[in-house]
Amino acid sequence: MLQGAFDKFYLNNHPDGKPPEIFVKGILLLYLGLLIQTLNNYLDGLNFSGILFFFVAVGFLIFVTGEGKKWARIILSVFILLNVFSLGYSLLYSFGILHINSSAKKSFEMPVYLIILTIVEIIIELWGWALMFTKQADWWFERKIS
Repeated sequence: MLQGAFDKFYLNNHPDGKPPEIFVKGILLLYLGLLIQTLNNYLDGLNFSGILFFFVAVGFLIFVTGEGKKWARIILSVFILLNVFSLGYSLLYSFGILHINSSAKKSFEMPVYLIILTIVEIIIELWGWALMFTKQADWWFERKIS
């Protein structure tokens, strides 16, 4: 069942040829990370327009990265690394390491389910990100785009 969906994915039917399978899996993982991030933003109370903006902006970057644009891969890399640092910062506040008084702790504290969801999201994003920088994926970014 999943193999059939994987075969119908747009990158497997790309007009410039078929990209490496490991690269396609990385892009799919990034899309999965985007869906988890959207759920995370909703559960965190972000308003609809903010959720929609992040979904469209990051979805566009993932799509353009899948098309083989190096600039999109670089911007997406920066966003993923900022997400990792943001989680670390939030965890340090939640565990009481970066603040002294309790009012600061209340303003930066994350519920446990959001911490777990964010950790899962970041693991998936880092996995997909790593697959974009494999030797097999490099030729997709180096090809002549018609």
